[in-house]
Amino acid sequence: MTNTPAIHGLDPMYFDRRRGLESALKWSGVVSEPRFVIDVGANVGQTLESFLGWWPSAHCLSLEPLPDAFAQLQGAASKYSARAEAINCGVSSSPGKLTLNGSKTQSTNSSFHKLNKSAETVQAHRGLRATPSNLELGSEDSYVVEVSVEKLDSVLTSSKNKSATWFTENGVDILKIDTQGWELEVLRGATEVLKRTKVVLTEWQFDDIYGQPPPIHELDKILSDAGFRLWDISHIYKDLKTMRTLWVDLIYAKPAG
Repeated sequence: MTNTPAIHGLDPMYFDRRRGLESALKWSGVVSEPRFVIDVGANVGQTLESFLGWWPSAHCLSLEPLPDAFAQLQGAASKYSARAEAINCGVSSSPGKLTLNGSKTQSTNSSFHKLNKSAETVQAHRGLRATPSNLELGSEDSYVVEVSVEKLDSVLTSSKNKSATWFTENGVDILKIDTQGWELEVLRGATEVLKRTKVVLTEWQFDDIYGQPPPIHELDKILSDAGFRLWDISHIYKDLKTMRTLWVDLIYAKPAG
């Protein structure tokens, strides 16, 4: 066995999100650009900017519950006028109010679960850079805020949302979910949406950064029962010290026909 140097930290293995999504769309029968994409857990609009930049014919619905992040998301959506809609709410399996855990300085760090500061993901960040990472900073100044949540099925049948028209006309080409451990609840409230969705891009945590994660077969069952198949593990994030996979981005797609 060869000796390897002592290393510590996190490693995002090579991935190309656009190519991965476009290959999944092609397998699902989408021969041109996607027409309607949904971004659940949109934060400040990073994914919106990517999707609408890559695909000039696409429309995007972005949902974000954290007030500070939503203010920036609105600014990003305003650049695209009629092609984008931003809604200030969370997504869950039932409507109501939930407590969201946020960070005063890091708007990217928010979850309906409490952050576990002793989790391997948090510890693996420490000492990697001359200045603390966003995750380190966000773990030290947390606060809570009550936010509204809706079922995705309800959002897309509401006449007050222009995205309901996009959904009626086109269905959903890509549903992206990045909700820091809340993915199953999002999907449980999207039964009707999944029937008309081609591709799902979702993050999945293996570390206990947001509490003990559910077994991944629960995610696979929901999506498999809805007609999806795992297309790609498109992004793998590992702790280089332990070589443990901490989280991944998964692409699920429905076969064409």
